[in-house]
Amino acid sequence: MEDFQKALIEESKRLIPSLEEILDKAWKRLDPHSQEILKSFSEILLNLEERANEIYLEYEKKALKALAENWVKKQKGTIRERIKRILQEDKWEGFIKKARDLFAEFGLLVQALEKDLGNMRKARGGKTFERIIERMLLSINIPVERPKGQASRTLRRIDLVIPSVEVALNTPDRAVFLTCKRTLRERWKQEVPQVGPNRRVYLLTIDEDISESKAQEINEKGLIAFVRDEIKQNSKLEQFTWIRKLSTLPWELKEYGTR
Repeated sequence: MEDFQKALIEESKRLIPSLEEILDKAWKRLDPHSQEILKSFSEILLNLEERANEIYLEYEKKALKALAENWVKKQKGTIRERIKRILQEDKWEGFIKKARDLFAEFGLLVQALEKDLGNMRKARGGKTFERIIERMLLSINIPVERPKGQASRTLRRIDLVIPSVEVALNTPDRAVFLTCKRTLRERWKQEVPQVGPNRRVYLLTIDEDISESKAQEINEKGLIAFVRDEIKQNSKLEQFTWIRKLSTLPWELKEYGTR
């Protein structure tokens, strides 16, 4: 790919706001109040996640439109001349070939941008899920911290801790460790922590497919999982005490101190 095309793609990608900006917009659109969050934690979490995804896709469309506009603007003389030659083509086969080449050139550019945007969307999906949980817990006065720097390296695969990183590091038996996985894909077991001594680890997920075998694997890892309310209500999972409704999460966490 030419430097000119790479520059166009990077310019278009800069139109995508940061993860925090998108979450701010999603939060404002839904405007959840603390009592609503306490009452319907699972539902509001799903709604916020959906709103954030909608907003991201809106900006993806803007990025694609910007790519088209900049592609034309920055080589308008060349494109105008090519279109002129296409329209002057007498033979239908010649018209098709010249038009095809022009559209294919832009199509490959769009394909490259869409690939980058898809990777961004995938990378952001899990982080957005994590940030939504963090903000929801803070809004209902549950102290929560995100491990950073050396603490993050020490608390491997832990996304959030209750009530603080200091407590998690120094007196882990008094903390709750949260690992947030939007979906449980094939390699999920390698991406979540193995529960060690004096640790209470909660796995939070909004995966729509939690099979009995996967529930058993969660138990084998020593995790307690909080899932969509409707998933837990499935008769096959009701028997598993370590699989719980997301709506019960705030009440369990409040046992570990509030502000």
